[in-house]
Amino acid sequence: MFSTKSKPAPMRTAPSDVTSMEVYFSGPAVDAHSMSVRDLAPALLGLSDAIDRYRELSCPFVDLDFRITATRAGSFDVVLQLLGTLTNLVQGANPADVVQLASGFMDVIKILTTRFRQTGDVKPGPSETIRQTGTRVRMEWGSFHLDVDHNAYIASRDGKIINSIGAASQPATLDGYDPVRFIHRDSDRQEEIDARASTAMSDLNLSDQPIAPSTETTTLQIDTIQTRSAKWKFRKGDETFWCEIQDQNFLNRWRNHQEPFFNDDLLRVDLETDQYIRDGQLRTGDRRITKVHEHIPIEPQPTLDL
Repeated sequence: MFSTKSKPAPMRTAPSDVTSMEVYFSGPAVDAHSMSVRDLAPALLGLSDAIDRYRELSCPFVDLDFRITATRAGSFDVVLQLLGTLTNLVQGANPADVVQLASGFMDVIKILTTRFRQTGDVKPGPSETIRQTGTRVRMEWGSFHLDVDHNAYIASRDGKIINSIGAASQPATLDGYDPVRFIHRDSDRQEEIDARASTAMSDLNLSDQPIAPSTETTTLQIDTIQTRSAKWKFRKGDETFWCEIQDQNFLNRWRNHQEPFFNDDLLRVDLETDQYIRDGQLRTGDRRITKVHEHIPIEPQPTLDL
């Protein structure tokens, strides 16, 4: 059993702040219910690195520690018992955060294995279409689609997580261990990583490292209104960009003609911007307006009849 126990922190979590993940190494190599330490140790380190990296990206206020405590018969397996400690009370974390962390991590594995099956690669490519709605992301490859948590999608673009999951499933590339199964019973999830996918994850060299999105309340000027879309073009200073509007109340007022909106009008909004690191430099990605606080019409300038 591979367990994670909370480190000392200002606040202890309740007993419900616990979930378990199981990892099964099955096949001829473990018929005797034993496994070489040289094969197991790198996999456990990779798994702890992957989970900790996902925690950094999605739940930085949860503190975890990782320890091996036991094994069970049937096949060689490890059970990760996640015991979380909240390190920042302001974040509004709750007991479900630890369960959601494990479930989100399973989403990352599903994204990577699905992406590999659809494209032969574990990194995002031009054939991958993304549609975001609130906290969910719909990933599309032709007619095939996958709905996942937004945090998991961001993590699936992170080179460190991908490489660490490759290390965690590396025994699949060895004779007699293929495939490696990951199970999270609290969310009724199970994912498999085979030798080819594991190798692709381990070998990946991805320079983009996503970080938490930035949020701000700011004023944007409307540049272009798309009558059949919630994605409009805005200006902010010298910058012009397309941005999805997720505030349904605002969109309903516009679509129902309750309030006229024109190019050059100003909107006071909550703006969320995806961020990532490329070659040591901070870059920005997609932007979303989560709420429109105020509409400031710009009156047209009067003209003189000459």
